[in-house]
Amino acid sequence: MKNITIILPIHKLEHNDELMLNNALSSIENFHNDIKLMIVSPNSLKDKIEKFNFNQKIETTLVYNKSNKTDFVTQINEGINNCNTEWFSIFEIDDEYNPVWLSSTNEYIKTYKDVDVFLPIVECTNTDGKFLFYTNESLWAYGFAKDQGYLDNEILLEFQNYQTSGGVYKTEVVKYNGLFKDNIKLTFTYEFLLRLTHHGVKVMGIPKCGYKHIEFRENSLFWSYKNDEKEKLTEDEIKFWVDTAKKEYFFKNKRDVTPLKV
Repeated sequence: MKNITIILPIHKLEHNDELMLNNALSSIENFHNDIKLMIVSPNSLKDKIEKFNFNQKIETTLVYNKSNKTDFVTQINEGINNCNTEWFSIFEIDDEYNPVWLSSTNEYIKTYKDVDVFLPIVECTNTDGKFLFYTNESLWAYGFAKDQGYLDNEILLEFQNYQTSGGVYKTEVVKYNGLFKDNIKLTFTYEFLLRLTHHGVKVMGIPKCGYKHIEFRENSLFWSYKNDEKEKLTEDEIKFWVDTAKKEYFFKNKRDVTPLKV
């Protein structure tokens, strides 16, 4: 029985995006007997998506945002709301799962039955594939986590850099505790993890499970916050969104947030 849905949001599908999508799909091809794939996109891409030659081995569901919003958070939430498997994972179009990802994940799920979120160690590279750094590995550093291997609220209040893509989440637990908040710019994943850990959700890092992420790819979400003249954030604005996440994680539902005036 397939008990994991991989949610892949797509907000545009031009030539380079098609190449990345093919590469992404090839990294999960061997998982086809055990996972479902959910492609989430704005309704405006329906024609392109339905003409795309998806891997025939992979059971694929297409979900369209009727709102036509293209932001990452809206599409991920749409995917979670439509998910009917016990677990889901978040997959970005320019990322790759390691071949051992599924077998390792299943081992951890069977062994640690009280854990509701498993975060992989993420290899971050540049667009040329050159290694930059690892993310999520600190949970296994000596003396870092109070309970080695686990992420808790106390750690998050001091350190913000944790990657959620490639992780595996228990669907009913996330739905119960609230989805990602689309009103929080830049730090929506940070607020999400703060909220889960605050409400007692057990989050574990799994070192045997790999995921590769291209860091700051041009025109990606976080690239624009550092480089795009219209979207670029100042240091004060970045601090505002970190502080906002720390203030809002107590609340399951999003509230009105007044952006910093500059």
